[in-house]
Amino acid sequence: MEKSSIVVSIVSTKSNTGKTTLIENLISVLKERGYSVGALKHDAHKFDIDKKGKDSYRFSKAGADNVVIASSEKMAMIKILNEEPRIEDMLKLFEQDIVIMEGFKNNKYPKIEVHRKGVDDNLLCNDPFYDMSTFLAVASDEKLDLDIDILDLNNVAGICDYIEKNIIKRG
Repeated sequence: MEKSSIVVSIVSTKSNTGKTTLIENLISVLKERGYSVGALKHDAHKFDIDKKGKDSYRFSKAGADNVVIASSEKMAMIKILNEEPRIEDMLKLFEQDIVIMEGFKNNKYPKIEVHRKGVDDNLLCNDPFYDMSTFLAVASDEKLDLDIDILDLNNVAGICDYIEKNIIKRG
């Protein structure tokens, strides 16, 4: 039977709110608590891990649909796509207890929005374009008056407690 990971999405309106730092710290604390953790990041900038002149680059340019690079420590797969992959298909690649997603703002998975004072006054959880029911909390460095839970952005252990109680235990 295929294992299904618990998924939590960390989102924000803009860059430089601290999403990456929060996710990095959440991964460390969740690992300390005994969970296996995966990370799924969306990149709108058409990233490329292949370097010109490397064998994998040459294989891709020759027309290989998939190229897998493996060593004794890591493995990466480069798959040529004609369209953006579905989140559900990407999540099938994970075998961890929990997967933390970053950058997929409009998905069905439970979300914690990161808000940093002075970066942006707008909140995704107040934007009718997004499914409001998927927003569980806002992690912020300032006091906010919202109808959803407010978490202290600087209290990573507290955010992990919240994830365990409201996402993992309910999963």
